[in-house]
Amino acid sequence: IDECFLDLTDYYENFNLSSYAQDMRITILKWIGLPCCVGIGSSKTEAKIANHIAKKYPAFNSVCNLVDMDLCNKEAFLSEIDVSEVWGVGRKHSKKLKGMGIKSVFDLACADPREMKKKFSIVMARTVAELQGISCIEIEHTPQTKQQIIASRSFGSRVTELEDLKEAISMYAQDACSRLRDESLLCGCMIAFVQSNPFDPNVPFYNKSISGGFSEPTDCAMDLVKAATRMVGEIFKEGVKYKKCGVILTGLEPKSGHTYDLLTDFETIEKKEKLMKTLEGVHQKYGKKKLGVGPCFIPGRTWSMSRDKLSKNPFRVDGLLTVK
Repeated sequence: IDECFLDLTDYYENFNLSSYAQDMRITILKWIGLPCCVGIGSSKTEAKIANHIAKKYPAFNSVCNLVDMDLCNKEAFLSEIDVSEVWGVGRKHSKKLKGMGIKSVFDLACADPREMKKKFSIVMARTVAELQGISCIEIEHTPQTKQQIIASRSFGSRVTELEDLKEAISMYAQDACSRLRDESLLCGCMIAFVQSNPFDPNVPFYNKSISGGFSEPTDCAMDLVKAATRMVGEIFKEGVKYKKCGVILTGLEPKSGHTYDLLTDFETIEKKEKLMKTLEGVHQKYGKKKLGVGPCFIPGRTWSMSRDKLSKNPFRVDGLLTVK
């Protein structure tokens, strides 16, 4: 998890928010060993700036509360932060803002939201309003449904054979399927893609993709693997040294809300669901690489991703440090 937002409105009257945030930070560090910083603001954008300050200045002890900070100190800190650090501004807009004389976060906070809307968009106007302490971006209490799921990896060595490419993409299709089922979603369309090394000046760059839909949205690994291997066969080109391939699942919809066609073969769907639950049961008990569709999980594949730089896992015996 990169970050999350909490609504502390109901706590403001009865708690010291800075102390509350410190307790939260210490508890997270103690229970799961994860260091973190907490930024408190009147809006999500201001809270992110507060978090930036908490990270940058050790004196805050990882917690910055802009809500209770006096205006002089707040102005001083916001004046020190480049406008490009504001959530949603980015390099392109920051260049234009600096051309207008808006160089710091404080400069942007002093701007007129209506003027910003005319010169940029409603999004920039909301950003300015948020920096002024007016909350315009609601906190999402339920995560939004994913629009797509991507599964891809770069190969440990160049792949030139179609069979190797099919093995690799079948593994990525199964990885995507696992995430699809974790979200209780169905996939209506799949995109398969392959590419060579874009940084090799000696050979022309090859980048190809193909898409296809399913007659009935699915979450079955067999359906996804079958489609992926068929697609990669259609875009495979002899003589190309492939560096990467992958799949993108689109046309996603909640499984619980899908309306099936009158001619849908429910018997086949039920059989596939039983098979998938059996497969998931094996994965849960013995690990995901013990059973799969096709030979992709057999160790020592030439296309397997290079793991030379992989950090050691302290929860595995072979990952423990040796003390001499």
